[in-house]
Amino acid sequence: MAECGHDHGHDHGHGHNHVHHHKLDVALGLTLLFAIVELIGGLVSNSLALLADAAHMTSDVIALALAAFAGRLALRPAHSGMTYGYGRARVLAAQLNGFALWFLSGWIAWEATGRLAAPPVVQGNIVIAIGTLGLAVNLVILKWLHGEHDINSRAAYWHVAGDALGSVAAVIAGVTIYVTGWMPIDPILSFLVAAILAWGGWRLIRETTSELMEAVPDVLDHAAVEACLKNAQGVSDIHHTHLWTLPDGRTAISAHVEIESIAKWDEILPHLLEQLHKHGVEHATLQPESSHLKSPCRGHHC
Repeated sequence: MAECGHDHGHDHGHGHNHVHHHKLDVALGLTLLFAIVELIGGLVSNSLALLADAAHMTSDVIALALAAFAGRLALRPAHSGMTYGYGRARVLAAQLNGFALWFLSGWIAWEATGRLAAPPVVQGNIVIAIGTLGLAVNLVILKWLHGEHDINSRAAYWHVAGDALGSVAAVIAGVTIYVTGWMPIDPILSFLVAAILAWGGWRLIRETTSELMEAVPDVLDHAAVEACLKNAQGVSDIHHTHLWTLPDGRTAISAHVEIESIAKWDEILPHLLEQLHKHGVEHATLQPESSHLKSPCRGHHC
């Protein structure tokens, strides 16, 4: 059995993780501070758009705290009881954040429905001021989190992006009310924010569920990967091919490789690993089998 597990840039990864956690910590502090400001502003101005945004920013605080905690937990080393380590903590945190987006979306839609039936008087000038400040804060946080690729960070990013949209909706509602006095715009735009949050939650839940179910990663073409192995010189056939994502985010494959001569495995293996890397597979476990022998695993999941 041969394994391919390259740990490129190990030291650099620790430095990146330190910077990553610092970003999440600063974003968490800023979000918590402004959530309090928006809550007070929403109560004073009687704006659902601001209150919805404050609620979303509160969920952002929870989401960022969860992301920071999961990120740190994922760095714990593997041991005999957890041989893959704690990397899946990021996926579980992201899935929880996806469900949180759904819950928040439902709450905003429920409140908006009630207010649409009887629109309250909203102080547009306060909504404009706080909504603009909130948008600025969210854009700063989005810039910090932009470029983070693990699913846990993307979940936090989605929360903040949805909150930025909520701030935009609050500003538009405030301007409309200030200029025209048309109060229904406040709950109407809240419906739009709720729909966007529901869509973001669905994306997170779908992606995290696929990863937890060990689905083939979207970045890999299963047929192309199998073909690259089957067409390699010296390979007769392959079977029991599995593609999935490791807890640390790397793409992986395990497969039984039938070869014409076991003696040539040392020559065949480097070529197979090279081809797999070209197809985006970062970790490989390949089991060689003689094509002249009937595999005891044929037809079984082994």
